[in-house]
Amino acid sequence: MTFLQQRSGGPATAKEAVIDVLRTEGNKMKSMLLLRLASQIAADPFAKVKKLIQELIERLLAEAAAEANQKGWCDKSIGDAEQKRTYAAEEIAALNAEMAKLEATRDKLNEELAILEEEIAELKAARAKATKIRAIEKAENEETIKTAEEGLSAIEMAMDILTKFYKTAAKATVLAQGPMDDAPDSGFKSGEAYTGAQGSSTGIIGMMEVIKSDFERTIKVTTEEEAKAQKEYEKFMTETGMDLAEKKVAEGEKSGYLDDTLQKLAEAQEKLDSESSLLKTAISELIELQPACVDTGMSYAERVALRESEIEGLKKAACILENFETYKDGPNSKEATQFGPC
Repeated sequence: MTFLQQRSGGPATAKEAVIDVLRTEGNKMKSMLLLRLASQIAADPFAKVKKLIQELIERLLAEAAAEANQKGWCDKSIGDAEQKRTYAAEEIAALNAEMAKLEATRDKLNEELAILEEEIAELKAARAKATKIRAIEKAENEETIKTAEEGLSAIEMAMDILTKFYKTAAKATVLAQGPMDDAPDSGFKSGEAYTGAQGSSTGIIGMMEVIKSDFERTIKVTTEEEAKAQKEYEKFMTETGMDLAEKKVAEGEKSGYLDDTLQKLAEAQEKLDSESSLLKTAISELIELQPACVDTGMSYAERVALRESEIEGLKKAACILENFETYKDGPNSKEATQFGPC
């Protein structure tokens, strides 16, 4: 028999009416709290029923206030953690992109520096080789010129001696100093001096002039070749020197860029580690908040609705008690019948 049946005229006590309301409402909303209270009221004296209902209403209202506070705290905590997670994830993505560019720049600079280092080494080796060859060539040319000059000096001296000899010999005469009949044949007439091989002198001097000309040509050609080689060497050293200087400047600049890139890369890595730590912390906070704020079996709105229904059922039970206490004649009395349903 329901409470409405009792109000219509069926026998009931206030306690039974309250139990009936609590069980009906408890079954309807599947509230274990109302069902347990109905069982507890059945075993308690009537005097305790009203107090139990009032205490339970107050407890539910306190829980609602506490849960509202917790809901605010959960929303703020989850919001803060999600914001930190989002910010850290965005920063990590940006840092990864920045580090990818920095690493590409680093690799390119290392490659360019390796090429420059190789080119500088080749230039230095070429300059050293050219200097060594030039020194050897210069020494050989100087030795050739020296030898030719010595030969030229010697041939000129010989030519001078022979020229003077033949000129002096051509004018020479001798005087007879004894009986000429007994003298051996000297190859020239009596009273005639030896004048040398005047007929051959032209050929000898001519041959010596040829030798002299060879020495002079050797000195001239070697001197010209030495000057040309020296000029080419100086031109080579100037050009390679400028090239070497440019490459050293480029090497210094690229080394500076590389140092700057490595510094930025180290700073980005340090920041990435920091943001990764913040991301892990934010995720840990969200996981820790999960049991208290998310995995509660039902949503906050569902819990609020259930609690409000439970409070409404308890108030209905309290209302019934108030009505039964007010109208002592029972639920079939004129006053109770006229009192509206709780």
